[in-house]
Amino acid sequence: MIDMHYDLLSILYYCYIRNDFRYIKELQENFNDNNVTGVIANLYFMSEEEMQTEMLGKSINVIEMFRISTKLFKEYFPTIKVRYSIEGCDYIESIEDLEILKKLGLSSILLVWNNKNKYGGGTFFDGGLTDAGVKFIKKCIELDICIDLSHMNKETFYDTVKVLEDMKKDGYEPKVIVSHSNISNLYEHPRNIDIKQLEKIKQFKPVIGLVSYAFFLTDKEESINLLKEKYLEHIKLVVKILGIDCVGISTDDMSYDKVMFNHRIEQIIFPYKELKKDIEKLLLKQFNKEKVKKILKENIENKLFSEE
Repeated sequence: MIDMHYDLLSILYYCYIRNDFRYIKELQENFNDNNVTGVIANLYFMSEEEMQTEMLGKSINVIEMFRISTKLFKEYFPTIKVRYSIEGCDYIESIEDLEILKKLGLSSILLVWNNKNKYGGGTFFDGGLTDAGVKFIKKCIELDICIDLSHMNKETFYDTVKVLEDMKKDGYEPKVIVSHSNISNLYEHPRNIDIKQLEKIKQFKPVIGLVSYAFFLTDKEESINLLKEKYLEHIKLVVKILGIDCVGISTDDMSYDKVMFNHRIEQIIFPYKELKKDIEKLLLKQFNKEKVKKILKENIENKLFSEE
């Protein structure tokens, strides 16, 4: 299967600045033919204050961080299919920087994280795309960089869709995903998107990465079995609205946050070591084997990995 959102580039960089790769060696066991064979490996950037804390006071150079972390990915996960993503484009200073990152392998961008930046508004802030954000999105489309709509507030979401529509009219074919969001009609959370948003982006044949993380399914303490059933309901709803070809799986697995930073994390529904087996078992309750293959791998493979 392919995991549509995993902060693996950030994990690699944290290990690099600590000069300690023991945790990476543990993670290597999760990537094999019987489990996860591909990933959208993400390098995330939070607000400036949080980044300085998380990065242990180091100065931030996004190009250098991206260069180092992607090199390490090739070293530690040489057989895994990968597309590289950046989440929160605060530290991409210019269009020229974006062009350099593209040459280094950048395939997908999430314009914002939870905060507001110079390009637009994230999950917990008001405000839509800025003029700089419009130019940035247009340049991404020109460079064939996928636009990931997760983490955008609704203003920025709809402003971005307008840019996507304009570029489509000009002859471009924007690649669009929502890498790690669930459906707010089933559970209201600022990170989730609603049915109207799904219908608005149907024209781009996006792949929606339904995220198997309890935080986006409930605010209550619930059994694993109940959480699995709730997760399946989100998948079924996207299939109903967009069709089977527009559904994928993401984990946004935050286990590393506890291991590396001793942060509290939400309940893990699917332990990563058994990820494919457990999700496949759940999906087969509702879909046939052909459709399950599409959800686990083929849909996102066709969207972002087909040029291989």
